[in-house]
Amino acid sequence: MSARRGRRLAEAARLLVIALAVFIAILPLLWVVLASFKTAADVSQLPPRLLFTPTLENYHRVLDAGFAAFFRNSVIITLAAVALSVALGVPAAYGFSRLRVPAERPLLLFVLSIRFVPYIVFAVPLFVILARARLVGTHGTLIVVYILINLPLVIWLMKSFFDDVPTDIDDAAAVDGANRFQSFALVVLPSTAAGVACVTILSFIFTWNEYLLALVLSGRAAQTLPVVLTRFLGGMEDPVRWGLLSASSVVVLAPVVIVTLLVHRYVRAGFAGGST
Repeated sequence: MSARRGRRLAEAARLLVIALAVFIAILPLLWVVLASFKTAADVSQLPPRLLFTPTLENYHRVLDAGFAAFFRNSVIITLAAVALSVALGVPAAYGFSRLRVPAERPLLLFVLSIRFVPYIVFAVPLFVILARARLVGTHGTLIVVYILINLPLVIWLMKSFFDDVPTDIDDAAAVDGANRFQSFALVVLPSTAAGVACVTILSFIFTWNEYLLALVLSGRAAQTLPVVLTRFLGGMEDPVRWGLLSASSVVVLAPVVIVTLLVHRYVRAGFAGGST
């Protein structure tokens, strides 16, 4: 009985720790969501009040500030960058996995080193070069830059997925008359659907949330949502507009949350190294 009671207490303690960790993790998000529906008077009260009269004023003011145009910029740049990153990175990863590539290891390390270097190292020289070419502030510039950033992630992760697929599948496809491209597109790629979904959602999150390069290279015409959020932070003398900042943050977070919920099964399988 004592051993059973001890196991029950240990299980209860484990569940309590998990519940506490989940609560701490979601508390900032919960505060942001609630603050987005509060007036300026309610949001500044300490301690925060849970009972208040909700209002959509913050969302109306955010939309009136031209937020829709910046939302469209983020959608265009993110979707184009992610689609091209996956379209280029997945075949490259397959090539590294299945073909004999000269100096394969140094090449892979060089590709990965792009992710190691802080973005500020690229930002300044890129700005100088693109400014002289009059390309700062265009959608295409940010799309190309984000492709270069996402490609190492796509290549390295997808190579590990392709390595887990037995080469016997390629041999069987070749016996059936399939060429290399058909073997890749019709046999190997469907076996790594979880991996493709995983790298796609990760690329989407990184691109959607990226701030530094967008701040330096976007200009006014191609400004993305993370840059626009700083408008509500105030200045040396102006206070932070918490209601507007919270409402705009919810708008920025919503697409990421929705996309993650739609493909969470594939992402979970991808991180677990499985396939669906």
